[in-house]
Amino acid sequence: MNTILFSQIWELGMNVWREAVRDKAVQIIVASGIMLMFFSLVLGRMAVGGEERVLQSTGFWILGIWGLVSVIYMGSNIVRREIQSKTVYMVLSRPVNRTVFMFGKFFGMLMVLFSAFCILGICWLILLKLKMIPVSSTHFWALLFIFGEWVMLAAFSLFFASFTTPLLHNFFLAGISFLGHWLGDLRMFAENSRELWLKYILRTIYHILPNLEALNFRADALYSRVPEPGLLAEGCLVLSGWTLAALIAANIIFARRRLL
Repeated sequence: MNTILFSQIWELGMNVWREAVRDKAVQIIVASGIMLMFFSLVLGRMAVGGEERVLQSTGFWILGIWGLVSVIYMGSNIVRREIQSKTVYMVLSRPVNRTVFMFGKFFGMLMVLFSAFCILGICWLILLKLKMIPVSSTHFWALLFIFGEWVMLAAFSLFFASFTTPLLHNFFLAGISFLGHWLGDLRMFAENSRELWLKYILRTIYHILPNLEALNFRADALYSRVPEPGLLAEGCLVLSGWTLAALIAANIIFARRRLL
């Protein structure tokens, strides 16, 4: 039985991957990321005494933003398109339950994201190698958790796609991505705010959003600092906990959604 379920998830995921490979927009997203990375060489030459830092910072920034762009593009219509084209009825009319359908979509998104991440990451590492910039284990920790953030955003994307419109999906996902990196500032603003209502709002946002800074080890890579094991464990806990919670919520909502 488990073999059949895994086979169904694999086939659904491969279908998502094949469609994305043929999608011109996905190709443009990846190609533009590569071009911008090589354009960072120009920015590096303009920097006075900081070319290495500019190239590394730009690469980390591109990998972070391009992940959000890719997830927004893929996730906004990943469920809605299936419903509008009525292919979801054909899939669910077979011995495929809704949980398998959602996990298949998620697995497909991960394969596409992993392919894009590998292409961009390898190009960036080649660029660093060409400029004789040393690459340490901290760079790989930073890259690993950047991809982990892509995975978490993909889970949230599936969650929002299960009940919202593409516009709201994009708005919520962008909000989580940006505010998740500013939670420390939000907490500081909440503590310093004199308005009680604003304090409560900021505190609520702080507690209900994932702390994406727990996945940020880019500064350690830039300054050649070895990440502390406790911080790595915290990052893994945040990543796995929020990803699992988003997937469970997406499956619960989609299971109760009326499709006919």
